[in-house]
Amino acid sequence: MVRRRSDFPSEGELVVGTVKEINPNSVFVKLEEYDKEGMIHISEIAKKWVRDIRDWVTVDKKIICKVKEVRKEKGQIDLSLKEVSDRERNRRMQSWKRDERGEDFLEELADREDISLDKVYKKIGFDLQEGFKDMLDPFEIAIRKGQEELVKRGLDEKWSEKLKDVAEDKIKQKKKQTSQRFSLRVREPNGIDIIKKVLYEVEEESGVEFKYISAPNYEAIKRARDLREAEKSIESSIEDIRKKLEGKDFDLQGPND
Repeated sequence: MVRRRSDFPSEGELVVGTVKEINPNSVFVKLEEYDKEGMIHISEIAKKWVRDIRDWVTVDKKIICKVKEVRKEKGQIDLSLKEVSDRERNRRMQSWKRDERGEDFLEELADREDISLDKVYKKIGFDLQEGFKDMLDPFEIAIRKGQEELVKRGLDEKWSEKLKDVAEDKIKQKKKQTSQRFSLRVREPNGIDIIKKVLYEVEEESGVEFKYISAPNYEAIKRARDLREAEKSIESSIEDIRKKLEGKDFDLQGPND
């Protein structure tokens, strides 16, 4: 789990959270990077009137929120969903995914040094977060410009060399791509809009890309270093589509149906 140096987020920060509990007038969200819980009041869900919060969020869904207020003495964090634009949401989610991959590199570094991930964070992890645009960025820079560029940016020479070694081993591993076709129909007046919304949500959550072929056919595409891992991601994403469409009049036929 990606973590931050501070115990609490700052006001105005965009944070990644997972919906844990939905009440009639509020939503409780686990903040992934801070191991804290925040709350979204119904008035901060959307810019228009919200009759049922469940029309906007679902349990276990990852969302991007803006921090409205932090009361550290009470351990309370107030969040807003409506103040996050689509552009901000997309950028923050992509940054989060890159942070997750960067942390995977840090775990590899921890294994090589035979120390805990917590120690690697304290030695260089938090510095990487604060000195680069995301946690994957320094590893990519090490490949493109060499470890000297990391040293120029203030990273210790010894750790710069170790970081480059990890980057060369992991980034240069060729990814494999697999795809599966499926058919999807939603028999509702706004069926196309429903499909677009669900595919967008699952794509953001799973990293699986969905491509329109011709009605009602779509293609799910995933790249990974392990082919079986990619296949499992696609299978899981199609099941996620099915879950998100529960209660709708739909027909989903996957490759194994």
